[in-house]
Amino acid sequence: MSTHQVALAFEDGVTRFITCADDQTVADASYRARINIPLDCRDGACGTCKATCESGEYDGGTYIDDALTPDEAAAGMVLPCSMKPRSDLVLQIASTSAVAKTRAATYKARISRIERLSPTTMAFALETDEREHLAFLPGQYVNIEVPGTGESRSYSFSTATDDPSLGFLVKLTPGGVMSTWLAEQASVGDEVSFTGPNGSFFLREAARPLLLIAGGTGLAPILSILRTLRESGSTRPAHLVYGVSTDDDLVELAELEELATAIPGLTWDHCVSDPDTTAARQGYVMGLIRPEHLYGGDVAVYLCGPPPMVEAVRAHFAEQGVEPTGFYYEKFALSGPAPAGADGGSGATSAPAPEATEAPVEIVSEPDTPAAGAPPTVHLVPEAAGAPLEEGAGRAGRTVAGQELFPVRELVGLGGGVSADPVAVAATARTLAGRQVFPSRDVAALVQPRAAVPSEDGYEIGEEHPSVHASDAIFEARMALELGALDLVLGRISSRQVAGYRLLAEACVPYVDGDRFVDAAAYTETNAAFHDYLFTLTGNEHLLRAYQALGVKGRMEDVLRTATWCHPRCAQDHLDIVEAVERGDRTAARELVTAHADRSKTTMRRAMDHDRTAERPRFTTPGRFAGKVVVVTGAAQGIGEAVARRISAENGQLMLADRSDLVHQLADELAASGQGALAVVADLEAYAGAARVVEHAVARFGRIDVLINNVGGAINFKPFTEFTEAEIEAEVQRSLMTTLFACRAALPEMVRCGSGVIVNVSSAATRGIHRIPYSAAKGGVNAITASLALEYADDGIRVVATAPGGTEAPPRKISRGTPVPQDDLEQQWFQAHIDQTLSHSLMHRYGSLDEQAAAITFLASEEASYITGTVLPVAGGDLG
Repeated sequence: MSTHQVALAFEDGVTRFITCADDQTVADASYRARINIPLDCRDGACGTCKATCESGEYDGGTYIDDALTPDEAAAGMVLPCSMKPRSDLVLQIASTSAVAKTRAATYKARISRIERLSPTTMAFALETDEREHLAFLPGQYVNIEVPGTGESRSYSFSTATDDPSLGFLVKLTPGGVMSTWLAEQASVGDEVSFTGPNGSFFLREAARPLLLIAGGTGLAPILSILRTLRESGSTRPAHLVYGVSTDDDLVELAELEELATAIPGLTWDHCVSDPDTTAARQGYVMGLIRPEHLYGGDVAVYLCGPPPMVEAVRAHFAEQGVEPTGFYYEKFALSGPAPAGADGGSGATSAPAPEATEAPVEIVSEPDTPAAGAPPTVHLVPEAAGAPLEEGAGRAGRTVAGQELFPVRELVGLGGGVSADPVAVAATARTLAGRQVFPSRDVAALVQPRAAVPSEDGYEIGEEHPSVHASDAIFEARMALELGALDLVLGRISSRQVAGYRLLAEACVPYVDGDRFVDAAAYTETNAAFHDYLFTLTGNEHLLRAYQALGVKGRMEDVLRTATWCHPRCAQDHLDIVEAVERGDRTAARELVTAHADRSKTTMRRAMDHDRTAERPRFTTPGRFAGKVVVVTGAAQGIGEAVARRISAENGQLMLADRSDLVHQLADELAASGQGALAVVADLEAYAGAARVVEHAVARFGRIDVLINNVGGAINFKPFTEFTEAEIEAEVQRSLMTTLFACRAALPEMVRCGSGVIVNVSSAATRGIHRIPYSAAKGGVNAITASLALEYADDGIRVVATAPGGTEAPPRKISRGTPVPQDDLEQQWFQAHIDQTLSHSLMHRYGSLDEQAAAITFLASEEASYITGTVLPVAGGDLG
């Protein structure tokens, strides 16, 4: 099937390119590429998607005249929902590129309350006439434009999601853009505008206990979470730890007391780092995190604070030996007021007096000063003791405006020895207005951290799950994000958006038949587009990036590449979810998303179980290669990998060689089973590569007992007259010289020892079509086998070969370089060699990797001690 490039030219001058197959509509291809062009009916009935074709040939499809009149069609107008390309196309889309991708909305509001909570902190509330259109999740934020400045600052909601007013906390800093306006100019009734909601830091639905940690005005999103828990009647166990720098920074204590009374499962505590505090707890937040708050790791941690605070909490968990089931965080750094004459923008700016974020959210705009948050180390000092904070060198690097914030301590992460992301830790955590504040140090990351999601404004958000890429947690995390996205979308989605959603759901259906995958790779691709779209509809880029950062698609590609079984409801779930969203049925949609996650996990588990079974050799003779040193070339995949696995299972010591680094993964896996396994990356198309393999084997094991030459494989499939000189040379170099060089490098060691076995992997394609150079190369391997057997028999060396026929194998991890057929003729050439292979096999099927490995290992073993100079066909009766 051929594909075509389609250029989508939008009214604002932006052009996007997509790939569209012959049997695919342009709208379908566009939505799969995450370009949401105008769409409604999807079947040529409404004309919503009407566009102009500037060039190219196409099949216009079926539609009614009301959607596209004959005159419009004659003028080159088309309906992307119906048209299919017959060549490359250029389409003029009647909308802007912004319309093709849902973005966060902008709202007008007015100040309804301003209150100074303490000498350093203010609260304010907004009301908007568009409140019914604004949905947000507890923990999210908005970008608020500061009137008269052209600047925007970002603040987390502090109110519950259904509260009519929208509340925020502000840390006042002299010279700060928002601080100055709010403290000196703002009054009730003033109009402001804001954009959002944004962020993927929000409360996930689950039953497991909560540990909430807030630093300074990082309390705002935590308050939103707590107030939402109160409104929902939650009984979920939760503990809050709230830390600030000075007594002046303590706010909302009475509100926290009320929340603790109203929420049955909530407990809380707070501390102040200033040694002169009058608070009951002097120290840092980690001193208030006790074992009973961690539930042995089965806890969801929500943390809002500066980068050193986040890393310090990780260090604390490492010391406790705890890996939280969920670790959700917001990091923020400092920025200052806009310089004189600034023309706007929301990024961090330089200033002598940095302004703290009035909303500790995912943006480095005006973050909360770290003095208000928890520093990297924590000491809970007994009330009577009044012990001073830790003293140590390096004070200057740990201060802001002359105040020491973070005592000296080396941070150690949960995984131990794994370097943290240098951007997240080095760049974000240690700088202030372009200058280093916190000295560089090594910080280790939580086990398998999910990639953090920095916003355009510089905040960093993220979440971590232990072994997320090897467990069901990845799909649980997706489900939690989708449940949040549903709350933002339900009741606010247009008919056009539903049409796009349904199109993506329907795109998955052809690749599943009952409980079988028709095409697992295609299903994975269309499934990813379907799930992406829900997050796109929220207008929240952070949510979309948070989902994509989970790596669901990559995980599915890896696990499902050879899968045949899928849960029979998976594809239908997509259609049912769309129907529930269209009806606005929140309960049904949430139940479907939850059930779909369980079915996805079941599908993945089945595939992983199948892979583990498939990796075990089907036939084994334990102990057959005990004490033998075996070199296997081309061992990273295919027949070479199967041979290596079997020899390892039969107690051989292995030297694995391949041009791909993947060979190290196989060696590590086999070595873990208790047998010796060493890997070397080498290019065996050059003699130096072969010599390097032999040198490594002898240096490690002292000798070579068996050499299995597996490198080779046809690159091109076409009539001989179509081959160029370079292509012929490449085939011979790949499939003949690799064997010749490896034999030459290994034979001296075998002669020295007075024994050895060489097994060459030839091919039944010595009599085949559309791969003549390859056939010639394998004919040369047969000649090498016969001649070496004759020449070195007196040295105790046997030389044998197998001639595999067509063999079923998983998709190659490293391509041989075979070009993709560019047209029907090239596809016919490729198919012809497959048809010939099957017709020449008396069994009319392909063999398996186990069947090929069985013949190779037999010839390599002492069981074949009286066989030499022989080529054994393993091709279902095809003698080659």
